[in-house]
Amino acid sequence: MFRFLSFCLAIVLFSNASFAQSDLPEALQGFESLGDFLPEDEFDSLVSKENKNRRLEKDIIPLIVEKVPEAARYNIHNPEQVFCYHVDKRPKGYTGYTIGNYKIVDYCGELDFDVLTTTYEPLFTRSPNIITTVSRCVVEPKVMLRFVRGVDYTDVLLSSPCPSFTVFYGGKYHSFNIKQGIIDDVINQFDKIREEFNSPALISKTVANAVANTEDESYKLEKKRKENEEKYPQTEKKEEVKNKKSGWGNLKLRM
Repeated sequence: MFRFLSFCLAIVLFSNASFAQSDLPEALQGFESLGDFLPEDEFDSLVSKENKNRRLEKDIIPLIVEKVPEAARYNIHNPEQVFCYHVDKRPKGYTGYTIGNYKIVDYCGELDFDVLTTTYEPLFTRSPNIITTVSRCVVEPKVMLRFVRGVDYTDVLLSSPCPSFTVFYGGKYHSFNIKQGIIDDVINQFDKIREEFNSPALISKTVANAVANTEDESYKLEKKRKENEEKYPQTEKKEEVKNKKSGWGNLKLRM
């Protein structure tokens, strides 16, 4: 009888301790029902240690908080992955790869935590870097950053010599002027990383820069590469879009 009572007491204590809200990863707090069927040691597997370590410490400044939707800010402040693309204005007749309707020039990788910090903090956490006076210049796209969390994402376009960054989310956008030296420092750190972009849509992948796994995928990818090289060589001159069309890449953003 004593052993039976001890066993029952142990079960009660274990149940109360294992699934206390304070013991769960932040992303899972509030989902008490998971404790009914998910073993304790599997909670951490749903939120990897790498993603926990990527949590950014400094808060986004009030000026940006006022202008950018909460969901968009959450992706930026708590990303699981951040992908980087060198972009340019979309030339008339361009049929190559795009992001936010901007032409993808090449791919600058997935940001590791150090680079993510040196990008996030000067853009989003330091009020003195932001210029509230409107600058009369047209956005010149250089780099697009995609802050991904789950199936949601927020895009951030970096512009120079018109010193600005634009946050895109849910079909809407807001631009912020920033000191010239600050935006150039952020953009320049990506110039060292340039890889050919392989479309994930072309070969049915869900990663930022896909690699063909079959001969058929390789054939399709190589064919598309050759087509783009012939139509749009890397040495081409920038061509501005004259006719106004829909899409972020065709917006005439004036700062």
